[in-house]
Amino acid sequence: MQLEDRLSIQEARLDAMHERCLESNYSWKDATWHWQAMSVNRQRRIVMCLVGKAAGTTWMRVLLRLTGNPQAMKLASANRHHLHSNAGAFIGRFHQMNESMRDHYLMGHYYKVMFVRDPLVRLISGYRDKMFHAVDYVGMRKRIKQMFRPNVLLRLIESCISVS
Repeated sequence: MQLEDRLSIQEARLDAMHERCLESNYSWKDATWHWQAMSVNRQRRIVMCLVGKAAGTTWMRVLLRLTGNPQAMKLASANRHHLHSNAGAFIGRFHQMNESMRDHYLMGHYYKVMFVRDPLVRLISGYRDKMFHAVDYVGMRKRIKQMFRPNVLLRLIESCISVS
């Protein structure tokens, strides 16, 4: 397949996506939040879309190590919150780029990579991570328990009384 054919196929795909976005009254060019998952390692010519609960943090660490920069390698060993908030200093983050830069990396001769995971396994992993380990979700855990376990203390007392 010739390069021109590939480019025309890609243009047709982009046009179809634009049409769908217009139908749903959504302008994806103006929104930057969905670009946050995209990163680029310029030296290795890799564009990666990081999917939550599909080893995204691990792959971000790999991208940082591939830069060869000692500071990036040190950051790769940091906790995940620090890692994701500071990785932009060493690898390109799409939400910090303008449209022409994003197009350059997406349409250029870069390897595009995206890792996915079985949806049920991903859901279970997310639940276990957020509901059992993450300290940021303590308040959410309490609200969920209150919603679905009303009068937990009362039920506990009643079960203790009926046992004795």
